[in-house]
Amino acid sequence: MSKEPDRLSSLRRWGSAVFALYWLAGIAAVVAAGFSVDGYKLHVMNIPLPHAYPVTGVVTTSVVLTLELVLTYAVIRPATYDKSWVRALCAVVVAATAFLGSLITLMHSPPYVGAHCFFLLCLTGGLSVLFLATVALRLQSWRRARRG
Repeated sequence: MSKEPDRLSSLRRWGSAVFALYWLAGIAAVVAAGFSVDGYKLHVMNIPLPHAYPVTGVVTTSVVLTLELVLTYAVIRPATYDKSWVRALCAVVVAATAFLGSLITLMHSPPYVGAHCFFLLCLTGGLSVLFLATVALRLQSWRRARRG
């Protein structure tokens, strides 16, 4: 039984690392999408190339992305997670709400907004998988406890 706390502490550190890596990937995607050609500016507004890098928009989107991930991290709290399906479900609701709010803004938006929306879609999907896995583990342990 002495191996159980070691395994749990490594899983907790792994959960925090996943959030940190996902944040870095999201910021990198938004920054990289800032270099993409904005089709709306080019074809509808007839602004010729080259377009200036949208520093304000990319920084604002990066800050919003960071706040959304911090809120999700605060809901999940990997250090004390312990297969809590309620936390996972709440995190799915938070991420899905942010995704739907971002989805509404996609029309005529620059590419970095699309990258942010895709980030939220992936976050919602990952948290949904976490929720389903947590429910499956809870059901499995409940069945084991009932059998004796």
